Amino acid sequence: MKVLYMSHRYHTNQNTIMKGWRENGHEICFISQFAGKIEDYTYVRPVVLGYGALFRLLDRFYVEVLFKNKPNAIDMKLKCGWPPLGKMARVIRDFGPDVAIIRERSVYSICMTALCRLYRIPTILYNLSPVWEERFKDDLAHRIVWKLTPRYRMTPVDVVGVDYTGKKRDKNSFWAPFLMEPQLAPTERTYFRDGKIHLFTIGKYQERKNLWMMVYALERLGKTYPLHLTVAGELSNHFHQEYYDKITAYVKEHGLLGQVDFYCNLNKERVMEEYAKADLYVIPSTGEPASITVIEGMAFSIPVISGSDNGSANYIVEGETGYVFADCDQKDLEDKIERIIRDQDRLLEMGRAAYAHVEKNFRFDRYYGVVEEILRRQKEGRK
Repeated sequence: MKVLYMSHRYHTNQNTIMKGWRENGHEICFISQFAGKIEDYTYVRPVVLGYGALFRLLDRFYVEVLFKNKPNAIDMKLKCGWPPLGKMARVIRDFGPDVAIIRERSVYSICMTALCRLYRIPTILYNLSPVWEERFKDDLAHRIVWKLTPRYRMTPVDVVGVDYTGKKRDKNSFWAPFLMEPQLAPTERTYFRDGKIHLFTIGKYQERKNLWMMVYALERLGKTYPLHLTVAGELSNHFHQEYYDKITAYVKEHGLLGQVDFYCNLNKERVMEEYAKADLYVIPSTGEPASITVIEGMAFSIPVISGSDNGSANYIVEGETGYVFADCDQKDLEDKIERIIRDQDRLLEMGRAAYAHVEKNFRFDRYYGVVEEILRRQKEGRK
């Protein structure tokens, strides 16, 4: 089967999916709108199409003039940018896909869907909206967008957090969890290096990632336990730099330099090295659509703690492979960290359970089964 992907960028967390397609004899083509700062092209090199010439001018004026002091202004293109249609059409025709998997609902994806319909190519939408939600948007604008994008959708988010109470299921959506191969078995790794318990977290240097919460937790719990914190963050604009300068200055002023390491823009290999050194992975962010780092940590045989406002929080088996703490609740975060680190034997047991959880539940065949089911439904619908 020939599989065509379209996304705003190629994210390294898609490597396991791309590897699965290739190892099972399929062909892949990946269209991206732009290239990210840190990407791993081991299994596929995307065709970076960019945007139409007129939109590039509008985007530059929007970002550099109208909203030059807003850090999120650069994200406008994700919803409103349109592609160079001629180039996109040529890529689709030349590759001749059996299915197109299109990321998000946007002007770009509307154009891609229209071309695929023209060439009679089945399409599947992929986004991070949960299968189970409290309410679905049903106004005219959303209904129009839904008509112009693929009907069936796959998502790695079953529910945000762990609570299904009061939520309804989107009947055209299918849960296809993030994929992760086991990385480091419990018997192959070392815990508590240098007699310390090593905490690890990843996130851009921005407020939403709640990196301050980790520093505060380290500051308090470090008085009782031999803790060390490592932060691997993205620093790619002056807003990130301001955040980074403030948090590193705080660490220095409060005498925590020997207990905290900050890294910027690590490549995938270096991130994997930090997972291998860690004893506990924590993702404290809020408003997290879904983070694959939840299962990345478990793949290295360490327990994981996540905030409840995360679309992949329910990948954690509560009390067995880690914990979920209340969104932005500093005390609950510290309580959950302490539950794990106060008993090192318990931490090791949870690490073993985390590795087994990844080994069993996040394999390519599960993702492939969802694609097959959606294609089957589309075929039956045409009949």
